Amino acid sequence: MNFNSNLAILTGCETGKPVFQTGEYMISLAHTFNFARNGSILTSLWKIDEKTSSEILKLFYNNIKNGLPKDKALHLAKLIFKKKNEGRLLTPCYWSGSILMGNIAPIALNSYKNLFIYTSIIVSISLILSILILKRKK
Repeated sequence: MNFNSNLAILTGCETGKPVFQTGEYMISLAHTFNFARNGSILTSLWKIDEKTSSEILKLFYNNIKNGLPKDKALHLAKLIFKKKNEGRLLTPCYWSGSILMGNIAPIALNSYKNLFIYTSIIVSISLILSILILKRKK
């Protein structure tokens, strides 16, 4: 299959941990996505904590939304997570299991702000024209 996506996020436990397949080579779920032509893959190397993983992903998504390259977005997400937490959550097993493979370029997200503005203008013009046409018919 050819997924041809910009970024695949595999947040399940050990999705990036390779295993040996007889007659093959070391392979993981992340490798499978790589073969399916995903531009980059965010994956985990070990059993990750669900709560910390979701916090880091939220920070990562926000950094991506702000236009950062994927590698910097993940790195900054981990730094912010460490700064916001304390105690056992600072142990690397909680925050360092997610890695990025592949293309690190930023993701160009479409802005719906401009779409809203253009739609509002078109609707306003349509309403004004409808009112003028109705007045003219009277």
